Amino acid sequence: MKRIRISVAALALLASTLAFGSTASAGVQWCEEDPEFLVNGAVVDVTTWFAGSYASSVSGSVNFNMQVPSNVVALVLSLPGTVPVTAQISRTLPAYYGIGKIPVVVTVSMNASQTFTTTTTVTGLGGTLVNSVSGDSKQGTKAKFSMYGL
Repeated sequence: MKRIRISVAALALLASTLAFGSTASAGVQWCEEDPEFLVNGAVVDVTTWFAGSYASSVSGSVNFNMQVPSNVVALVLSLPGTVPVTAQISRTLPAYYGIGKIPVVVTVSMNASQTFTTTTTVTGLGGTLVNSVSGDSKQGTKAKFSMYGL
């Protein structure tokens, strides 16, 4: 009797697998470029993503340029990404004198054979600094924010 129950259960599992289909469909695949920066001792994570179907249209790399005040200590910590990524620090903003938040501007650009939408977010130790700035592969993206250093 026990063998019959096990056989019936196995047969029911097989039938339900076949009846409900064996193909899976996934949603859109995303490319996520995710460099990390250090600004006056605080880690800043800049994430730009776009539909993975456009990855092959990107020639070269996705470029991140972080503009900080001329006297702020800043550097690139890591450059992970689906496609090649480059990042630079530009000390082009007016000097910071330690009062209030540090102004920062991040520009994301790329060379692509197609125009497609990109989305950029910026997070830091205190949470989200910039939430969902839209751009595109031709015009790029510019995110302006202020943050506290350590």
